[in-house]
Amino acid sequence: MRYPLSLLLLVLLCCPLCAAKKNIVLVVADDLGQDLGCYGNKVIKTPNLDALAKEGTRFRHAFATTASCSASRSVILTGLHNHANGQYGHEHAYHHFRAHDRIRSLPAYLADAGYRTARIGKFHVGPEEVFKFGKVLPGNARNPVRMAEACKEFVAARDERPFFLYFCTADPHRSGDFANDLPGKPNRFGNRPQGYPDVKEQVYSPKNVIVPPWLPDSQESRAELAQYYQSISRVDQGLGRLVQILKDAGQWDNTLLIFTSDHGAAFPGAKTTTYEPGLLVPLIVRDPAV
Repeated sequence: MRYPLSLLLLVLLCCPLCAAKKNIVLVVADDLGQDLGCYGNKVIKTPNLDALAKEGTRFRHAFATTASCSASRSVILTGLHNHANGQYGHEHAYHHFRAHDRIRSLPAYLADAGYRTARIGKFHVGPEEVFKFGKVLPGNARNPVRMAEACKEFVAARDERPFFLYFCTADPHRSGDFANDLPGKPNRFGNRPQGYPDVKEQVYSPKNVIVPPWLPDSQESRAELAQYYQSISRVDQGLGRLVQILKDAGQWDNTLLIFTSDHGAAFPGAKTTTYEPGLLVPLIVRDPAV
């Protein structure tokens, strides 16, 4: 895609055929390439995302503007490239390495348009005044199922106003923990031996993963891809729970749901590079009117 995602949102919302304002749910995974069943991976189990792609529109050529977290997320939320919004890299206040104070973001525009706004999970942009949401919902960004549960009250609120929910997982980002007990001693990608409450962990064998052509087919690569897959399946379960909560609240048929990632996977030759594996992302849009 040539244009930032927030511009796509505004086009859909301003469509003259769409008189009634839809709810908007924007789900952003962390460091996820197009490694999903609906994008052709026959090993990874992502039934909820596959169902969303079947019901909605799956974009094959969606690209992040920057293969780094904060910078990419600032573009998603402003519709402005980094040289225009001021957020060039990982957000921190000390050097004002963040968006210009004068920038207006998607939640601000939607609030002006009468939307209730809330965010949950990873944020990683600043300053708060630029990216201001009406509510910040609590949740462990490594447990998307519990994150979805935390959104239930906001989604089901008796309020005539439409809502905008910004739902960001920390999966499948790398973690600071390594599985030293496993062959190859892979990064755990947020996976834990004890798992997470309400999550049915999907464990993968390194011998079954698909090694992309830009990685060496080694014991280490396979071990890390197996951990990466497990983290992705956790994202899928959270998405599935969120969809069910929207349905239970009677909001599904009036909700525009967008699923994407900030950039590609955290592997050599991908994240933080300008190569395709670092910039090519999943993008699935489900509009009830289409």
